[in-house]
Amino acid sequence: MKDLKNNIQKNNMKKLVLSVTLGMFCYCTNNAMEKPIKIDDVLMTMLEGQINIFNAKKGIQEHKPKIYSTIKDEDGKVKKGKLLEFIKNQFTAEEQKEAEFENRIRRIEQYFHLKEKNDNDECTEKTLTERFWIVDENENEKINKVEEIKQYFVAIHNAESSIDDAFKEYYKAKKGVEGGGEGVIDNMVMKEIIKECCGGEIEENLNTKFLENLKQLYDNANIEGDKEPIIRTIKKRITLKNKITEEDFISFLKQKIKIEEKKEEEKKDSPKGDQPAKEKEKKDSPKDGKPTEEGCPCCNDCCGNE
Repeated sequence: MKDLKNNIQKNNMKKLVLSVTLGMFCYCTNNAMEKPIKIDDVLMTMLEGQINIFNAKKGIQEHKPKIYSTIKDEDGKVKKGKLLEFIKNQFTAEEQKEAEFENRIRRIEQYFHLKEKNDNDECTEKTLTERFWIVDENENEKINKVEEIKQYFVAIHNAESSIDDAFKEYYKAKKGVEGGGEGVIDNMVMKEIIKECCGGEIEENLNTKFLENLKQLYDNANIEGDKEPIIRTIKKRITLKNKITEEDFISFLKQKIKIEEKKEEEKKDSPKGDQPAKEKEKKDSPKDGKPTEEGCPCCNDCCGNE
């Protein structure tokens, strides 16, 4: 009887310890989840990512003329198709077979604005976020795989991936507060995020407010040197126009939180891309008006069928 009582006491003690442990775990987890995400942290992710890209680009300085001789065509122009081929060739055949490789290339394309071009479009300083080669008509030596060049592209992918995650989490947090259904584009939330990216107010000049806020964050973080080219490149990453507009910023945010990508997937899932199912039925039906084994050849609505 005494042993039974002792066992009961031991079991109760174990339950108590387990209960306290679980309670502490839940408390810590809830506190972590409830910790607010700050827009300054998101913007610092942008700055840090661009700094990493900037530093990686310094490592390919000596290769820039050779990169040009490798990717230029007979007229001395660089076209998107050749440029994209060069980027892919910096990775091994095994890496190119990995499931994540297409996402890696997609992010690099987005960074340079290559997704907005056709294969024969020329790539210049005006049509790219940045150019990573130097035009040298006297340089004829070509290069293939160079580790420093590969690491430059890896830095771009890693920066884009981190910025994706940062904006995605911030958007989810804001959308949870503001409301709205899952998968629905909430322009009010977008505009609120843009306002916060501009330091709390936009007034008439979004471009100036946003860039000034980035510069202030840069200074507050005590980052040494290279501020102007870093800020300028972030601006070009968002838009190639002279100034960032609200439309440009919203388009950039949609890209970061994958709203546009989801819409594309929905289009692919529909019959013949974005062709409505009923129109497909009309096109597939016989033109002579004769009934088929499946019923009336005209649209289903006139037959009273759904």
